[in-house]
Amino acid sequence: MKVFKMNDFDWVCAENEQQAKEYYKKECGFDDWEIDDDFGGEVSLGATMLTNMDDLSIEQLKERQEIVDGNWVRQTFSEVIEKEQIVKPCIIASTEY
Repeated sequence: MKVFKMNDFDWVCAENEQQAKEYYKKECGFDDWEIDDDFGGEVSLGATMLTNMDDLSIEQLKERQEIVDGNWVRQTFSEVIEKEQIVKPCIIASTEY
């Protein structure tokens, strides 16, 4: 699985770019032009996202070096894919402004 930055808000986990775009189009209702206009491409599986501490096991918390704002920790996309056993397209990370 790979991760694709769809825009400034959402990252999709999928096997390839086309699968990510099709999933995002169906899931979020954007048209092809909107998706292509904002698409940021594939990102490194070593890139990080914030995860709520409540979603991690005690063993995973012990491995964390950085806690952000008291309740959040950084996890790599590869860690999340492995932990969640992601094998089909999904929004792996999203942010709100």
